[in-house]
Amino acid sequence: MKYEEMRPREINAVLRESPIAYLVWGAHEWHGVHNPTGLDTLKAYHMALDLCRETGGVVLPPVYCGYQTMKPWMGFHHTFEFSKSLVTQFVFEHLENLYDEGFKVMVVLMGHYGGKHVEAVKAGVAQFTEKHRYPKVLAITDYEPASWVQVKGGDHAGRNETSLLLHYRPDLVDLAELPDGELVHARDGCSVDAKEASAEHGAFLAKTFVEQAAPKVRELLAEACRDWPVLVSRGE
Repeated sequence: MKYEEMRPREINAVLRESPIAYLVWGAHEWHGVHNPTGLDTLKAYHMALDLCRETGGVVLPPVYCGYQTMKPWMGFHHTFEFSKSLVTQFVFEHLENLYDEGFKVMVVLMGHYGGKHVEAVKAGVAQFTEKHRYPKVLAITDYEPASWVQVKGGDHAGRNETSLLLHYRPDLVDLAELPDGELVHARDGCSVDAKEASAEHGAFLAKTFVEQAAPKVRELLAEACRDWPVLVSRGE
């Protein structure tokens, strides 16, 4: 399931049976004193692994390449900020390589949510889909599938994101590090409800994500497998 750990024979089997590739896109970014800087990417990566267990396919090594991070916003340290053009080009070239490998469905799962960052990622997807008609590409934030059933997700190191990491990697989270009193986003670099985080809430969000996303991915694969021979015969 982890692409970098698979031998060619194993990858070939996936391409025959469930040619789905998950590409997790995150950042190195300040997420409060209670979380690791890789939070965005780490929780999205584990969510992708859960989803891949349901749908088949492979999960690529996560990409730490964030635009519109906490660094330009408020000058938070321990944060890497990359340019919009680099993010867009990097997404495009990843998809080109996956296309060359023969994957029929590509899911770009964003763990970093800045609006301009999401635009940069989707711009890379748009460049790819303008060039290639038949691979199916889905680019979503990791909280989006839950929103399809009115479950609110997505924040910055608050109740939702911190809960997800408490579910997947509790060894990396320490709520006791949070300061006493009310949290202030601009000062503490996290959503004000971070102290409400729990592993139980994280498990709920993770379960909802897979329940909602898996049918969509299977639908895309069915469409790709149905349309692929027709498009290939047209030389596209």
